[in-house]
Formats: sequence, structure tokens, C-alpha cells
Amino acid sequence: MRLLALSALLLSSAASAQDVSAFAQHAHRCRDGGGAAACRNAMEQSQRLKNWAEARKLWRCYTAVLGAEAEMIGASLPAAPQAEGTSAWQEMRATCGR
Repeated sequence: MRLLALSALLLSSAASAQDVSAFAQHAHRCRDGGGAAACRNAMEQSQRLKNWAEARKLWRCYTAVLGAEAEMIGASLPAAPQAEGTSAWQEMRATCGR
């Protein structure tokens, strides 16, 4: 019963800048060659953000997280350029961090 109450409280709160920041940190580690564990952590964090956005029907935020995921995955490939501050990341921070 306490877990249900705690879950309801967490789901009712806004995605904090800390959540978005945590995803960004994990994603940067993944992109910078942090290995499978770093990428897995980033994907787990992004999944939490997507679940939060989906539960609130914040589709713009959800889509922004998808875009940031795509950039992270693309940048982690061996032949990919290392770009900082791309529009997908800026969009995610702007729409999900409110």
C-alpha cells in the first residue's frame, strides 16, 4: 500500500531538471565511449522520462526524448561525429524540464 502511495506521488510530480540532467550525463558517458553499461543506464533513464511524459500525455516531451535517444545512439557509433548541444537535446530540456 505504501509503495502505491509513493508511486502516485512520484507520478504526480513534474519531471525535474535533475531527471533530464541525469539522462544527459548518462548519454554523454555513452556517447564518449563509456561502454555498454553507460549506454544501458542512459536508456533506462530515458525510458523513465518517456514513461513520465506518456502518463501525462506530454507527447512533445516524449518525442523530444526519442530525438535525444536517437542522437545519443548515433553519436555512440564508431564513425559518428561528436556533436555537443544539438537541437534534440535542447528541445528535450525545454519541453521536459518545465
